[in-house]
Amino acid sequence: MAICDLCNTPGMGAIVKAQDMSAAVRDGFNPFKEGLVPDLLEMMGLGGSSYDSWRVEAINGRLSQSDWNVCDTCMTKLTPYLL
Repeated sequence: MAICDLCNTPGMGAIVKAQDMSAAVRDGFNPFKEGLVPDLLEMMGLGGSSYDSWRVEAINGRLSQSDWNVCDTCMTKLTPYLL
């Protein structure tokens, strides 16, 4: 079964091309600040941010190598960054 690659909601969503997601992240899309993904490092008070590592991976790392399955809720937050 498919799940959203951002919030882990079950189901097939919209497919976002890897290069489009990388561009959206470069342009400021932050699923952690949008409330789509909890920032576990910040929540645990460990300093740093899960977002920082995720951002690097989404732009240049392994997450930038494949297309994304994005649910309707996440797509609503992502769409302004895809224009």
